[in-house]
Amino acid sequence: MNRLNTDLSYENLVERLEKAGFATYPVGGCVRDSLINRKVEDVDLTTLARPDDIRRVFSDKKLIDIGKKFGTIKVIADGEAFEITTFRSEGAYKDGRHPDEIQFSDTLIDDLKRRDFTINAMAFDKGKIIDPFGGRDDLERKIIRAVGNPYERISEDYLRSLRAVRFATRLGFELEDGLKKAIRENSGKINLISNERISDEIGKILLEDEPSRGVRLLDDLGLLQEILPEVKRTIGFDQHSSHHNLDVYSHSLKVLDGTEADLATRMAGLYHDVGKVDTFFLDEKGEGRFFGHQKLSAELLEKRLKGLKFPKFFISDATSIVKRHMDSSNTYTKKSIRKLLRKLGEENLRRLFDLQRADILATVHTDTGNIDHAERILDEVLLDESPKKRSDLSINGKDLLALGYPQGKVIGKVLAMVEEEIIDDRLENNKEAIFAFLAKGINLDS
Repeated sequence: MNRLNTDLSYENLVERLEKAGFATYPVGGCVRDSLINRKVEDVDLTTLARPDDIRRVFSDKKLIDIGKKFGTIKVIADGEAFEITTFRSEGAYKDGRHPDEIQFSDTLIDDLKRRDFTINAMAFDKGKIIDPFGGRDDLERKIIRAVGNPYERISEDYLRSLRAVRFATRLGFELEDGLKKAIRENSGKINLISNERISDEIGKILLEDEPSRGVRLLDDLGLLQEILPEVKRTIGFDQHSSHHNLDVYSHSLKVLDGTEADLATRMAGLYHDVGKVDTFFLDEKGEGRFFGHQKLSAELLEKRLKGLKFPKFFISDATSIVKRHMDSSNTYTKKSIRKLLRKLGEENLRRLFDLQRADILATVHTDTGNIDHAERILDEVLLDESPKKRSDLSINGKDLLALGYPQGKVIGKVLAMVEEEIIDDRLENNKEAIFAFLAKGINLDS
């Protein structure tokens, strides 16, 4: 391998640091991915230079201090960002989250020794792979193995349990037995990690090509119960339904894999049926029924996402499509699509269709004709003159005030009524038609 598998111009930075007397190497994921012919999106460098040295060498560049006390400076060069970190040798971890202290080192091997997994503990030196812990062999064997003692690596930072799952999911690798045992025995400690760090890793797992593999591995390692207990409860839950040949868990994972790689949709796919556990009953024919499960599923997802500190907008997006995922049980019409477009917006409506299609394909019935029909209608509606939101109306509050309507809630009521008439194709969206409609008098109490 003559260079890393990337278009990023990292060599110039290495050359400048080495000319200044500081040994410097690309390290970690960029080396790993190059060896398995994956495109490298980020190149991290490790160097003998201390943070102040890095600042001096790159004084002509934009610098971002993202962790000077940890020895990391981000350098922006020619529009590309590179994280440069001083060789480190970490001390003890007392809280399972952060090292008690960071000690700078003068050797690359010390820096590689402190890393999590062997496949991430390799460096690159002008065509030569520096691999003191057998990472290259583990890549060939498709194994995720800890550097040194797996119990020590996991107890140093419990988030490494989730990182192991992420790499196994992304690369299609297996976890080495000792690492598996270490993660299982420490699974209950994952919640010592901040919710933000957990949610970041869970999000990355769900965005991999086969996210169900990651979820199953989370369960195998005892992590699913700790992080997403509502999903854990669905394992083995028989739906007793002629529409389903899978339990709720297996069905949900099939839906998850069937959606586009969008985190809101993937999260909705994982949680869209968790409410079935608590809404289940058998009807007189012995058929499983789950009335209101979509509403309960949305509520459970909202509570979980809030606990994991996901952003408010993300929670709103994901829960809104869970709440509406059963809408496809009725035939979509132009009227219903217009109303959904108003309520959800185009992006979430397309997410909804994606979820519904995956949901149908994960049952014994695979007819997605209603979803195809809905998408065609949406494309038509987006091109017509109907209002997509309140501000698209040809009139506004000022127009109503000019017509003599009083200031206050009545303005909103009138605009809502006008909007409804237009959505239902009973009124054209132009001022002349709307004024004529209002002139006939309307009942605001209905």
